[in-house]
Amino acid sequence: MIQSILVCQNSMEGVLTAIYRVYEWKLNGPDTMIQIGEADLRLFANYYEVETVPPLAEKVASTVLKRFGEDTWEFICYALASEDPGKGQAVYRTIAEGLAGAIRGPLMHGLANDDIRKVFELSRHVHNEAHRMIEFLRFREVEGNILMARIEPDADVTALIMPHFADRFPLENFVIVDTRRRLAGIHSARKPWFVARYEKEKDAQVEGILGQYSENEQEMEELFKHFCKTLGVKERRNIKLQQQFLPLKYRPFMTEFT
Repeated sequence: MIQSILVCQNSMEGVLTAIYRVYEWKLNGPDTMIQIGEADLRLFANYYEVETVPPLAEKVASTVLKRFGEDTWEFICYALASEDPGKGQAVYRTIAEGLAGAIRGPLMHGLANDDIRKVFELSRHVHNEAHRMIEFLRFREVEGNILMARIEPDADVTALIMPHFADRFPLENFVIVDTRRRLAGIHSARKPWFVARYEKEKDAQVEGILGQYSENEQEMEELFKHFCKTLGVKERRNIKLQQQFLPLKYRPFMTEFT
């Protein structure tokens, strides 16, 4: 049997566009696959390059919302934010099972299905990562009275955590930079937030901006570090327990550990 493999961009819009093309090109069969990134060539397979088209992705999103509800759409959004290379195929098969009426009741309750279960597990992992980013993210004031925060999460959670901070700091100018993926969540005071991608050539410029702390920030950091040091009780220090609640991978960009 010859497989049909659609190769798409590693983004939510890219995967959803590929799902739209599956049905538009009448390729929705058991041997159809959605592959993210560069084509991993196989024998007996037809490859289709899928260009990301946001309006087509919006149509798929609208269909999912209408047919399966907001809860299912949230699971899919979180799953597509993961770094798992099989997320596109899992989401496609989950939507396909739902459209075919193969699952009785809420779509995400069909955990006996391998693809639905994988979407559920990916979504849970990304949700936990986003929650930890909200807890451990630290803003620092740079020149120009702009709050900057640097993160390097396991999943692409920038767009998932921006609403929380935009709601918490509506009157602040702040930027959350994911230096691993070269993404920046940008919020201007009293304006809607958005996410922008920057090129590799801008790495040095971004690093420079992140290191330009204001005088007030430096003073506050010293006070905060002194507070954390004074607050601790040496006799009750438990490194293993501390690492369990605050893993080492989150500490390089936290003020109290720098």
